[in-house]
Amino acid sequence: MTDSVVLTEIAKAIPILVGGLLAAAGGVGSQFLVHRLTDKRERIKLRRERIEALVKAIYDHAQWIEEKQNKMVFRNEDHDPPNPLDVARMIQGLHFPELHQELLAIQQAHIPLLQFINEQRLKHMKSRAAFIAEWDPAPFDEGYPRYLAAVNALVQRARALIDAQ
Repeated sequence: MTDSVVLTEIAKAIPILVGGLLAAAGGVGSQFLVHRLTDKRERIKLRRERIEALVKAIYDHAQWIEEKQNKMVFRNEDHDPPNPLDVARMIQGLHFPELHQELLAIQQAHIPLLQFINEQRLKHMKSRAAFIAEWDPAPFDEGYPRYLAAVNALVQRARALIDAQ
C-alpha cells in the first residue's frame, strides 16, 4: 500500500518537474538567443560607426586640402595640422581591407594637389609679384575633380557596405 502511495506522489511530481525543467531550459534558451541577437546588433552598429568614422576622415581630408591651399598658396602661411588621411588609412587598414583600392585612389589623387600647393607656396615665398603674374590654377583645377571622384567612389562603396549589413 505504501508503495502505491509513493508511486502516486511521484506521478504527481513528474509534471511539476518537467514543467520546471522546461521553464529553466526556456529561460536559458531565451537568454542565449537574446545575447546572440544583441551581440549581432552591436557588431553591426560598431561596423557602421567605423565606416562613418572612415568617411568623416575622408571628408576632413578634402577640407584639409582646401584649407592647406588657402593658407599656403594665397595667404603664404604655414599649415601644420595632421593629415586626416592618416586616420582614414588606419581605420581602413584595421577594419576594411575591402576598401584598399578606393583609399589608394584617393592617396594617388591627392599627391599632385599637394605638389601643386607646395610649388605655389615656394613661388609665393620667392616673389609675391612674380607669383601673381604667373598664377595658373589649371593643375589644381584638373586634379581636384579626380580627387573628388576618388572620394565619391570610396563613399559609395562604404554606403554599399552599410546597406549589405
